[in-house]
Amino acid sequence: MAIIGLTVSESGEAIQRLAVTTKVAIGEVVRTANGTRPNKLDHFIFLRKSTKLEWELDQELVKHYGHECREFWIILLDDEIENVFRTEYAWWSRTEKKCWGDGREATRRTEKAPEGEDWTPCGDACPDLNAGTCKPSGDLYFVLAEFPRLGALCRLHTTSYRSIRQIHSALEQIRTVTGGRLAGIRCKLVVRPEKAAYMDTAKGKKVSTTIYALNIELSAQDMNRLVSTMTEHAKLFEQTKKLLGSGRKVELVAEDEPETERAPDVAQEFYPENETAVAPAVQQPTRRSEAVTPEVLPAAQPLAQFINAEQRRAFYTVCVEAGWGNEQVRTILQGTWGIKSSAEIPVSVYDDLIRQFKSCKIEGPTDKFEASNEDIPF
Repeated sequence: MAIIGLTVSESGEAIQRLAVTTKVAIGEVVRTANGTRPNKLDHFIFLRKSTKLEWELDQELVKHYGHECREFWIILLDDEIENVFRTEYAWWSRTEKKCWGDGREATRRTEKAPEGEDWTPCGDACPDLNAGTCKPSGDLYFVLAEFPRLGALCRLHTTSYRSIRQIHSALEQIRTVTGGRLAGIRCKLVVRPEKAAYMDTAKGKKVSTTIYALNIELSAQDMNRLVSTMTEHAKLFEQTKKLLGSGRKVELVAEDEPETERAPDVAQEFYPENETAVAPAVQQPTRRSEAVTPEVLPAAQPLAQFINAEQRRAFYTVCVEAGWGNEQVRTILQGTWGIKSSAEIPVSVYDDLIRQFKSCKIEGPTDKFEASNEDIPF
């Protein structure tokens, strides 16, 4: 006898819940002397679950796709975008998802309601979103076109506003072209460099930089060929579903991953380890999104904990090659990191600081960074 909601849907379709066995990402977790930190990449990495339920590199997929894969073919599994690409605002700790919502209404776990209670505001008016504690969350579920595995799915998680907008828009466009079909569509998942801008408070104007964003792409010489290419795989997929279901309709869905497994995975990927402890139910946790704030630095540090002359020269080189100007460097060091000069850069934050200046390269003419006697001991 079938169980409605567990083995069959309300409409009588057989439900096949597929486990997530592969994770695709454009970021990795790097271990440091003080814990872990997230590191953004310009290419995909492929991970599998180890026997300890931890994500590790899938050597078979890395060997096939290479170490700098920036695009690969995927197959979508359902016609509903909500089942293919799940999106929400979410605040994760290392142990649970503390709050989630759609931009208007949210559910938050509190001391009096550990299972969750209605919560407002949600979206732009929420102080946790503005502080970076809460982030947009998107999970894309798919099958690797070149490595289909029965009963298994791949998942890609992103907190990028631009990536979420682009993936959702691409899926809507595919549905428009195919008359509402997504299931069985073969398309390409890509990561591309794109221009972005941020406000330079020192100069009082926006400055351009380069980021890496996700998208779903399809290309063909003409629309007829495009539709033919997509529907060809969709027809084959539909036939396969019928075979799997012995002639019955089959609904393929991603198995809900245990929150106790997802929480540390999401938390360590997007929040440094020492900032992902369980926060009070209502109070905002102390954390930084991409940089170390003055409050989390030790109040007093001996000189031995500061970087040496060679590291200061390396920092100077990074600033010059990335196109940073003198005032920009000084403003960021002082305002964001609480550091007056390179002579006061703590060893504990040096790697993070170098990564920040390298990843935010300034495009176009700028006043190049020139070290003063205070900055570099030349």
